Amino acid sequence: MRLVDARQIQEMDRKTIENIGIPGLVLMENAARSWVTAAEPILRDAGRIFVFCGAGNNGGDGYAIARNLVSQDYPCQAVAVKPPKSEDCIKNAHFWGSYGETVTWEQFCGSEYHLGVNDVLIDAILGTGIESSIRGPLVEILQTIDQLPCIKMAVDLPSGISASNGRLLGVGIRADHTITFQAEKVGHHLYPGKQYSGSLICQKITIREDYIGVNPEFHLIEPDSIRNYLPNRKPDAYKNCFGHLAVLCGAPGTMGAALLASQAAIKTGLGLLTAALPKSDQNAFLSCAPELMSFPQEDISTEWLKPFDALAVGCGLGRSADKWKPIEALLKNSRIPTIIDADSFYGIGDWANLHLDQCVLTPHPGEFAQMSGFEKPRDNAEKIKQGLQFVEKFPTTLVLKGAPTIIFSQFGQVFINSTGNVGMATAGSGDVLSGIIGGLLGQKVLPLHAALLGVWLHGKSGDLYSGQYGVESLTASNLIEYLGPAIQELKQ
Repeated sequence: MRLVDARQIQEMDRKTIENIGIPGLVLMENAARSWVTAAEPILRDAGRIFVFCGAGNNGGDGYAIARNLVSQDYPCQAVAVKPPKSEDCIKNAHFWGSYGETVTWEQFCGSEYHLGVNDVLIDAILGTGIESSIRGPLVEILQTIDQLPCIKMAVDLPSGISASNGRLLGVGIRADHTITFQAEKVGHHLYPGKQYSGSLICQKITIREDYIGVNPEFHLIEPDSIRNYLPNRKPDAYKNCFGHLAVLCGAPGTMGAALLASQAAIKTGLGLLTAALPKSDQNAFLSCAPELMSFPQEDISTEWLKPFDALAVGCGLGRSADKWKPIEALLKNSRIPTIIDADSFYGIGDWANLHLDQCVLTPHPGEFAQMSGFEKPRDNAEKIKQGLQFVEKFPTTLVLKGAPTIIFSQFGQVFINSTGNVGMATAGSGDVLSGIIGGLLGQKVLPLHAALLGVWLHGKSGDLYSGQYGVESLTASNLIEYLGPAIQELKQ
């Protein structure tokens, strides 16, 4: 699903008004009516309804929503947090005056209004146009509103959240529900904006979705967009039809990383897997995973790599320069699809001479800072900026792990994952992701498609487990255990 940032939705709104000729007031009315339609199941059992309106167009939406609510016999009152300022807000505040009462923020605070748990507070204070930190009296106002004990519903975006990156602009209102217009925003799906948005509904309001000249492309990874990337399995196929993955991972003391990556890879439907392991650890490895094959790490070469369909490298390999020198030479001479992870980001010194167009790179923030030379990103805005700069310099598929994980294509597209939970912040979780992506690459899934599929399945496995047992007990092995059900859910 296509997402938009603040600049993009504002540009589409402008083009709809100027090029097509639909007045902004009409779009505002469409927004108000669609918002009320979506909100009806929640409002049906509500007590009193208060619409808190700001000075701009989000406030104009609020006054129009209040008018539509009263027209449908809902008990509703408007609270002017700021006096109307934009042209359309002034007009809708005037229209509302013929339908109901408006009180100022000061009057609301000095009155006998005490919101209860069944009352509804509609947040129409700040919209998608705010990207800088909130200052002045509005800070205390938003803090007070956020603490009110009632059901909170946001209009388009919770006040205080950046539409472009989900950043909290100093202070914000935590919504139980958000009803947004035309397209979901990037800020709805990046923390803390995702947490502040609550449940999310998107309503179309006849804004023309003209994406020309509004790069970068933002997308949400959802089942419908990735289902067709799953490998097709013919009923008369045999194991060689499903690819052979080489796993170059593990060292004495960190063989668990190789085992997790290998077991995750074979669970994707991969036909064959050979793990290149230290000679001293091969027997112990095979006793845990008898369906896998092994090869001595000490004997690997470019010639050895030729029969494989894909390579997974880095998990638990260590950071010894002596060990990485031959591995880097191997990667420079290899053209097979490769998942590069973990210690690779400390061991590889020259990224420019690798065939990165065939690679998927999966660093966490610290590893990305190490391999890119960027400072560790402070927030999602910096993470997105750095990711785009990296793939522009090194065209590849970049997976920046986090909450949520963000994928950058070599064409400058940005994909935000929709699955996963905090329980996945556990040892070995990244090794499992490497194995899943490696297993898909081995089945000849394209690098970008393998990354999108792998990240979604990885997160879905965690969600299926935590749905039954909670997040605290989730381990990397559980992610492998629930990978099969995650694949079946994607198919359905």
